[in-house]
Amino acid sequence: MHHFLKRFGITVVALFFSLWAAFMPARVATAGGPAILGDASGVAKGITLGDSTGAQEAGKLNIAVLDFSPENVSSGEAVVVSSFIRDAFVRNGQYTVVDKGSMEKILAEQAFQQTGCTNQECAVKMGKLLNVHKMVVGRYSVMGTVRFLTASLVDVETGSIERVGKVKGFDVSNADEAASELATQMTTSSPAPVGKTPEPKPVEPEPKPPVQIPTAPEPAVREQLVKHGVDPRIAGGRVGIGLNFPGAGLRWFFADRWAVEASVQYEKTALTAGPRLYCYIASLGSLFPYIGIEGDYAQFKDEGTKGVGYMAGGFVGGEVYLYRRFSLQFDFGPVFVSLGERNITNISIQSGGIGFMANFGLTYYF
Repeated sequence: MHHFLKRFGITVVALFFSLWAAFMPARVATAGGPAILGDASGVAKGITLGDSTGAQEAGKLNIAVLDFSPENVSSGEAVVVSSFIRDAFVRNGQYTVVDKGSMEKILAEQAFQQTGCTNQECAVKMGKLLNVHKMVVGRYSVMGTVRFLTASLVDVETGSIERVGKVKGFDVSNADEAASELATQMTTSSPAPVGKTPEPKPVEPEPKPPVQIPTAPEPAVREQLVKHGVDPRIAGGRVGIGLNFPGAGLRWFFADRWAVEASVQYEKTALTAGPRLYCYIASLGSLFPYIGIEGDYAQFKDEGTKGVGYMAGGFVGGEVYLYRRFSLQFDFGPVFVSLGERNITNISIQSGGIGFMANFGLTYYF
């Protein structure tokens, strides 16, 4: 059994902390460098509701953008993407955009629940309470691995849908670009000044969304997603395959922060196989500490003896992302080992005890 546990050693611990120090991103803010975003909704221009003539910019219509309804995606991520869309309308400059704080205050005073408001009738009611001319409602959804943004521009006075937009195939790292594309689709024709009827224009074909090239998450986008919900890298539904010393494993996040892994390790004289359960306890930039438990079936053959048994133990460790889909992980902890040995004279020996285990490997996520 001593030979069976030979791969567990203190040297692996030293290797992990060396790699961890090399890949951890610097947390020091430098002058002139990019600032970490605070509340994304704070970028939007604020107006005072109630008196539309005093708050409305000359020649512009008031518009409110509701938080998009999430479908198969976390509500926190939907809130961040909705803030990006609201900011895109502000940058577009064709409307006077109601800031989210004022909007929530008015709706709270009227005891109006905006969650799940995606149809024309609900948008019209809410638009009248907010004293705006236009409303933007929509959904943020995921089908398989493809993300979609769909939206409608509703005229509050007539209750009709004036324009629709859709963007698909983007990643969380460029969600702000997808939001800008959606706002462009919704405002390709300038709105008429207040009190004037717009001249009819020919219907233009819906522009195709640009091809999105996946990139590593920008720090500002990542911080926003972490602030409003679970970091996408430890969100439910993710699947990864890993190579560790000395074996392989298949990992699945069955819920936010929780993952299960089927692991197999093989050496010249030993084989272990069994499940591992992970609980990710924090998000520290690119580092994700975790704790967990595991149970393994063990089989060995060495120096005239052979046998089978089992291992059970707990571990603590961390996963460091080298790139958006690649991570390096290391963990260690105590393990109880029970083995039934049989020597060359066919004499059975039952042995067991407390040992130490360490795991080190790379994981690729799909």
